[in-house]
Amino acid sequence: MAATESSYRSRNLIREAVDTIQAIDAHAHNLVEVESEFPFLRCFSEAEGEALSFAPHSLSFKRSLRDIAELYKCEPSLDKVEDHRKSEGLVSISSKCFGAANISAVFIDDGIVFDKMLDWQSHKSFVPAVGRILRIEHLAETILNEEKCSGSKVTLDSFTEVFVTKIKSYPSSETNVKLFVVNPQIIFL
Repeated sequence: MAATESSYRSRNLIREAVDTIQAIDAHAHNLVEVESEFPFLRCFSEAEGEALSFAPHSLSFKRSLRDIAELYKCEPSLDKVEDHRKSEGLVSISSKCFGAANISAVFIDDGIVFDKMLDWQSHKSFVPAVGRILRIEHLAETILNEEKCSGSKVTLDSFTEVFVTKIKSYPSSETNVKLFVVNPQIIFL
């Protein structure tokens, strides 16, 4: 019995420590307006297309839906949670979620473009510290597409010159730490 009480007390101490520490989300994506075409269901799964229809049957979805419904104080159904989001608005629900998660800093990866997404700086309304992740593969793709559209011939030397110039022009005031995502690793500079 003493061992059970001791392990119960240890679990409580660990839970209390974890619950009180401020978290840093080191790889987040931009919030989108409630009216966005981005399916809310995608917040629970990375699945797309037909595979997304299976997400509500997963244990992680059911647990997440239950947790968010509890936070919103509404029934644990996708419809009720979505209705609550729409009635409360983005600012209210975002403040509630970031506050409940005790997130003190977030690094935004804005290299994936979403419909009606907020710019990375607007996240400062919800979190004390916001930084930006520069996806170098997205930067490289943008450079190549711009050169292609302009009709220029792209050589390794011309690409390197533009790429290095753009990297060096990345505003250091956007974050104290520049993060370059090289799939799948993050390099801190």
